[in-house]
Amino acid sequence: MKFTVVTPSFGQLRYLRLNAASIADQHGPGIEVEHIVQDGGSKDGTREWLATRPDIIGVAEADEGMYDAINRGIKKGTGEIFSWLNCDEQFLPGTLAAVKAFFEQHPQVDMVAGDTLVVDSKGEYQCHRKAVVPTTGILRLGRTPVQSCSLFFRARLVKGERAVLFDPQWKAMGDWAWLRDQHARGARMERLPRFLATFVDDGGNLGMSPQAIKETRAVYGALSTWHRATEYAVRGADYFRKFMDGYYRQKPFDYAIYQADEQRPSGVSESRQVRYVAKPTWHWKGRAH
Repeated sequence: MKFTVVTPSFGQLRYLRLNAASIADQHGPGIEVEHIVQDGGSKDGTREWLATRPDIIGVAEADEGMYDAINRGIKKGTGEIFSWLNCDEQFLPGTLAAVKAFFEQHPQVDMVAGDTLVVDSKGEYQCHRKAVVPTTGILRLGRTPVQSCSLFFRARLVKGERAVLFDPQWKAMGDWAWLRDQHARGARMERLPRFLATFVDDGGNLGMSPQAIKETRAVYGALSTWHRATEYAVRGADYFRKFMDGYYRQKPFDYAIYQADEQRPSGVSESRQVRYVAKPTWHWKGRAH
């Protein structure tokens, strides 16, 4: 099975090195990986670094933002399964093997959403987010119950006559809009109950930016009176569904990620560093549930 992983890039070489390392070690029988880095004109050495990586398809060209960069990468991709992994995100060990097995066992499924670890800039665990297959009601409220770094989808959703790509008019909520559109077209998503990726919360993330707040308010402001009146019922049903699915329960576990190592020429630790989580929590400090 061939995977295409698109990484939109702009001035994040420190994180991009770790991102690439986590993709490069996704070995397994029948797994082929095409990593496309779509760089929007970085001036931090990214272009020079990409020139040293023949295993990565590095493209430097102007774009209209992150979602336009993702679209450009997808159009160049030739995989059966697609995903996008931002510079400050990493795949965990065995992620692509697990996704491959799931898709092979469920040929009717279009998208697979896994669970995600939130870490700080040093890779230390902060909390976790378990994926929840979105309902029409939740999407209508502008909520995205899956993390993009742990989302994989078949080429048929983004290639061919019925392809649906990202709307670059959205600068922070393009993944929500894309999921809403795919859901409306009948794309089937299922959850893979396994941690697949890490996401860095360093305070500068696009999804936590003033632009994201502005777009969220715009979506909410466009709701009808009826949909606003039923909001709490929709949220309540979602919390109940999470509880029944084990969202709020998690046993201690360990995880392994790459860390920056300025003493090495590659700038990346030689191997993944293992961290143990004694007290897992779903609560993301400073973020809504």
